Amino acid sequence: MYEKEERQLTNYKNSYDNIEAPLELLDEAILNGFMKAKAEKRRKPLMKKWVISIGLAAFILIGFFSSIRLSPAFANYITVIPGMEKLVELIRNDKGKMLAVENDYYEKLGVSQEKNGMTFTIDGAITDENGLVLFYTVESDNEDTELNIDEPRLNYKDGQSLNWGSLSHSSGEVHTDGSGKSISTGTLEVGLAQPLESKELELKVKVKRETQTEDFVLPFQLKKEVQEKKTYQLNKTVTIEGQKITFLDTTIYPLRVAVHIKMDHGNTKKILNFDDLRLVDENGEVWNKIANGVSASKISDDEAIIYLQSNYFREPKELYLVFNKIQAVDKEEAMVMIDTQKKQILKQPKENVFSNLIVDGEQVMLTMQTKNEFHYSPFGEAKDRKGNIVEVPESSMSPKGGDERVIELGLRIPELQKVMNPISFELSFFPAWIKGETKVQIK
Repeated sequence: MYEKEERQLTNYKNSYDNIEAPLELLDEAILNGFMKAKAEKRRKPLMKKWVISIGLAAFILIGFFSSIRLSPAFANYITVIPGMEKLVELIRNDKGKMLAVENDYYEKLGVSQEKNGMTFTIDGAITDENGLVLFYTVESDNEDTELNIDEPRLNYKDGQSLNWGSLSHSSGEVHTDGSGKSISTGTLEVGLAQPLESKELELKVKVKRETQTEDFVLPFQLKKEVQEKKTYQLNKTVTIEGQKITFLDTTIYPLRVAVHIKMDHGNTKKILNFDDLRLVDENGEVWNKIANGVSASKISDDEAIIYLQSNYFREPKELYLVFNKIQAVDKEEAMVMIDTQKKQILKQPKENVFSNLIVDGEQVMLTMQTKNEFHYSPFGEAKDRKGNIVEVPESSMSPKGGDERVIELGLRIPELQKVMNPISFELSFFPAWIKGETKVQIK
């Protein structure tokens, strides 16, 4: 029974086991439990309010299908729920979501709407107090190469606005089913600013194919009981290369783990990104940063929440937060200043990784050259000479000549000719690190 499904899971496991990357600098007891793995995943989240889309790369621990036969419910899901194989493909890089499915926390919905040859289906959901993930399928009666969703909005069914903090979208490739139809699957992940007030919701979304755009409105109701969060007060301060960081608390939800941190105001460096922050239990099992979606939210310049994959459905005896390196830059160098009229870079960090400023209409382009591959978009908020916010609705990154160490950055600034120079770009990511062996005990 379930032989086919077990073969599929075995293939997933084997594909992970062949990817290697050592996790360094843990003590010997933790090291003994580690599996080696590394993978990169890019994502394109939408942003709202104070939420930051963190990076384009994350370490992913592989090998969590340690024994397929220990999870017959998982094989059963693949058998009895249509399209479950596609769901596994969408979340297989997120250990927490996989555990939620394995523990019967996925809710099947199957709500559809058809319009002019296109059908949008909300297949199911995973919900907690802090977030909601919707799994969807788009079908077209044509052999389309593109089935893109746009402007997704989630509200309560009665029209009341839903207080959400972030919304990120991930989709797989469009493929045909052999009968002249095209199919695409994906996820919409909503970060909630507060728990849902009602389980009766409504999704509005546009779907674009090559020659047509349709608006879909899908009311749906969630029925599963939401599991309560687990919060651990920490208030523990660590020092790494002279920079003090306080871990205030850690809250574990079924979908993700929220780590609340605060940097000491007296630090000489601006802390940008915790590249390898992870959860580790007493057996060395690891839960890494969110690999696909929003992985951090900024509260202030010195305070933030970092999101990790969830271990909610595990109850370890011991649990640690572990990290070894942090992106950081001297505070006085934490910006890039340009003059778009003179076409000059006026200020940047001493590493001088930015060059070749080009201005063409509303387009601003720079080259970023690093010693090693760096898959993070460096710029955050932009301001003009008087400190006014400069809107940058579009940005891009692409390797030059196939060299991942030389990146061409593109920024579109509407009505650029009216912006008062110079323009200062806050650095959100930068290829400079502070390093050390750091471990904070949660329980």
